[in-house]
Amino acid sequence: MEFVVDKERALEIVAANYRGPVKYAKAVLERWPRSSALVAYVDGAAAGAEIFYQITLSWPVCVHYYVAVAPPYRRRGVATALVRRVEDVCKASVYAATSTEDNKAAEALFTKLGYVPYVWRDIPRRARDVWLKATCGYDDDVLFIKGADPASAASYTREVEEFWKETCLRPYLGLY
Repeated sequence: MEFVVDKERALEIVAANYRGPVKYAKAVLERWPRSSALVAYVDGAAAGAEIFYQITLSWPVCVHYYVAVAPPYRRRGVATALVRRVEDVCKASVYAATSTEDNKAAEALFTKLGYVPYVWRDIPRRARDVWLKATCGYDDDVLFIKGADPASAASYTREVEEFWKETCLRPYLGLY
């Protein structure tokens, strides 16, 4: 498997293989300076992609924002390889991802890799508010986290507010 940094191709793969809107993924890649995207190639074919970014809370956090794998390559380790490669690239203290409770593939992937799932309603309110802004996870139900627990890692920083305004709020309002 080969990995290539390619934001444009990653957006195409996410758009083709994700059920929801990708305007937030596009906003992260265009508006957040510490974002990137990897495309995984298997035998020369684009098999999957991950869009990710870094943000500082109590510690540096790397957020797996979108992970998408084309149907012919699912259950072949592509998503696992992408998440591991992103962890190697980020070298953060804490890693996080969000998903819906019914996304069993995301649950299996992240728990296999040592992430602990937390349902939003079970996270203390102040910590939940920070994580929601830092992940733009409003449409999701679960926070997967590795390297810390949600409460200890959730420090409201100026960066959280900037991230939220540029990549969550403005696209939500249709401002770009």
